[in-house]
Amino acid sequence: MERFDLLEFQQRARQLTDPKKLYELWEDVCRRYDRREIGNYELDEMKEVIFPALEALAALRKQVDQPNDSVGST
Repeated sequence: MERFDLLEFQQRARQLTDPKKLYELWEDVCRRYDRREIGNYELDEMKEVIFPALEALAALRKQVDQPNDSVGST
């Protein structure tokens, strides 16, 4: 199992642009917390990086998926 390095995990989270992979990273962090491999500090630090990224990706996807009302209008 990969050793938890907070800075490496934070960097990885900042680089991910796929919501599924970002969520998988969060699941990995949660499992490590549940197994007491990391503490509250590491969990909170990762949450501060991952949650805003997930929200931003969700907002971007919503914008892309919404039909543009001005397209085709004259």
